[in-house]
Amino acid sequence: MKNIILDTDLYNEIDDQIALAYVLKSKDELNLKAVTIAPFTKGEYNTKTSIDKSYEVAKKIFKMCNEQNDKIIFKGATEYFTNDSTQTNSAVNEIIQIAKKNDKTYILSIGCITNIALAIKKDSSIINKIEVIWLGTNFLFMKNDDFNFRQDVEAVRYVLDSKVKITIIPVYPVSYGLMISKYELESRIRNSNKLCNYFCDIFTDDYGTEKIRRVIWDISAIAYMINKEWFETMEISCPRIKEDTSFKLTKFRHKIKFVQNLDSTEIYDDLFSKITKWGIYENKILWW
Repeated sequence: MKNIILDTDLYNEIDDQIALAYVLKSKDELNLKAVTIAPFTKGEYNTKTSIDKSYEVAKKIFKMCNEQNDKIIFKGATEYFTNDSTQTNSAVNEIIQIAKKNDKTYILSIGCITNIALAIKKDSSIINKIEVIWLGTNFLFMKNDDFNFRQDVEAVRYVLDSKVKITIIPVYPVSYGLMISKYELESRIRNSNKLCNYFCDIFTDDYGTEKIRRVIWDISAIAYMINKEWFETMEISCPRIKEDTSFKLTKFRHKIKFVQNLDSTEIYDDLFSKITKWGIYENKILWW
């Protein structure tokens, strides 16, 4: 079983919350050691207030999944990474501690990558004990204007330059394949349990903007750890980041992986089969 840390900006979008539930429902494949909260800036939330809100929502998802051990949730950075960063926090400390205790730990990063950059900077000895799966960037020949990247460019550059083992799942066009409508979601999970009803209820709301169709981006990182056969990857020399945020391809740097394609049908079938099986409905624990 794989030891994982989920690093997430949980309140940013519904996909982070579904990704956390996906992890909690995948105990046969994944050993969740910690949930570390990453900052985001959006709407009324800044890097400081978003941490508290995401922490609160993480505890809510744990409760709806009937998970009692919410003490493994840790608040992360309240500022984005810079090369002269000296900040530390409970999430960074926990990442380092878990990495040192285990032979191998996978960090599934589905928000900005600040916490991971800070952990590597604070204790570079963890580089050989962790592997990062990051949802971020666009594909190699596109400008990197996705949310996770543009908040945190210096952290991305630092992590790539650190030579840590990393697989990048690009937002466009790869994770974009996980587009789904509220109608399909309703037909697949509505009335299965309280958790599923909650996801159906919040699906259309995105900071006051109603969405009938949206991408559940973040489940891709979870699914990658569950079954890599659902993904096609390529190994390349680690690119550099240019001033316009696009990648400059290289030939002789260390190798990293990029995901090129994913099987959305297999991923959604696995997700839905797990989150509909058990949960809490009207304050009663249900088993199927």
